[in-house]
Amino acid sequence: MNKLKDHYEKLILAIVIILLGYFALTRILGGPDHTPEKLNASVSLPYELDIVQGMAELTFKKIHSLMPGQEITVMEDNGSVREKISIEGIVLRRRATIQISLTNGEMVEGRLSSQEDLRIGEGWKKLRQPLTVSVGRSNQNFSFSEIQFVRSNHQVFFTSPPEYELEDFALSFYQSKNTESLDVEINDRIKWEPSNLEDNESIYDLFTPPVIFLVDGKLSTSKPQDPIATTSQEEPFGMELIRFSNEPYPYRLVSWIGETPYFEDTLVKNSPTSSDNARNRMEVGIPYKKLLDRKAGQPSLIRTTEEDEDKQLTVEKFVVQQYRDERTGGLQTIGRALVKDHKLGGDAFEINNKMTEVFAGNIKIEVRMTIEELEGKTFSFTTEDEGISFDFGDRVYSVLKIDPTAKNILVLKKGPGQELETEKLLELP
Repeated sequence: MNKLKDHYEKLILAIVIILLGYFALTRILGGPDHTPEKLNASVSLPYELDIVQGMAELTFKKIHSLMPGQEITVMEDNGSVREKISIEGIVLRRRATIQISLTNGEMVEGRLSSQEDLRIGEGWKKLRQPLTVSVGRSNQNFSFSEIQFVRSNHQVFFTSPPEYELEDFALSFYQSKNTESLDVEINDRIKWEPSNLEDNESIYDLFTPPVIFLVDGKLSTSKPQDPIATTSQEEPFGMELIRFSNEPYPYRLVSWIGETPYFEDTLVKNSPTSSDNARNRMEVGIPYKKLLDRKAGQPSLIRTTEEDEDKQLTVEKFVVQQYRDERTGGLQTIGRALVKDHKLGGDAFEINNKMTEVFAGNIKIEVRMTIEELEGKTFSFTTEDEGISFDFGDRVYSVLKIDPTAKNILVLKKGPGQELETEKLLELP
């Protein structure tokens, strides 16, 4: 009995070691086989992959800033890199909301003004055609050479590798972020140096708790200041009218076949890389409206009905006549069309193939901002935009009335402040 008491602690330790060994062996050898689950890339990644005729197209569910020339990494299941593929191009969706990062550090947000999807390739920095973005109620042009990247949910396309099935692998994307350089060298950082303590001086004096004040419901270490009496000064109106101008009608009669005229749309190009305008075959007596989801090579107008509120124009009559040229004495053939524009209203007007410009009542109005943070910026709109508003954060300018005859506009300004409203009639200088 005495021997058992002497070795009691050793016996307990031996039993514990045996039990731990038993449980470890049971877990390693006695459990069922376990196979790790394979990563399902199509579920876990926020994009959809389509491969059409050897080209891979990525459609993203969220906004991103991938641009042509950047790389996409093809990942193995074990996390290793299989291959890096260069992005060959992107497709900006028509009328999409985008953010543009400029080389000067400015970020501009607006809506793409293109009436069709815009395809951009690897040489996008050298494109001569500007990127037109609707900011507020005005269009602004940006040269591709001054653009760093574009943020939107645009499509990305590249050549799919023929050696393997791209759908079986996960894709990883790297989007670079600009970082500002440090003002000092890393070796010049300030180092903490302990202070020389005098006798009987405690180091805890360095950490004396600060005095806390309650200011406007928030805790602060700064003592609240007495309000300074100021004399309120009314802010200038901040907007001035600078121009009323007649705008040429965008549709021109360029040719005809038989009794069917063809009109050219000067606002829409045949394709993003073409200098030719889109053409429209317009039958007499049939109303037409704008084709919003137009593809390259398609007309900009499509047939519609009289009941359609979006109808744009109708060719009410078309004739081909012979006229004698007073200068040469020869005969000339002229096509004449009587056009009714349902958006402009008013009477029908004539367009013929000899007219280089037609003025049908389109009036462009331009205003300029004079408040400090927006000084010099200009915005334009037409007589059809009566009721338009310009929102500048704490200020909103609303065009209440447009008088083309007197060439003035009535504008209501709200802000800064919730109760401040100012109404002013703006006239040409």
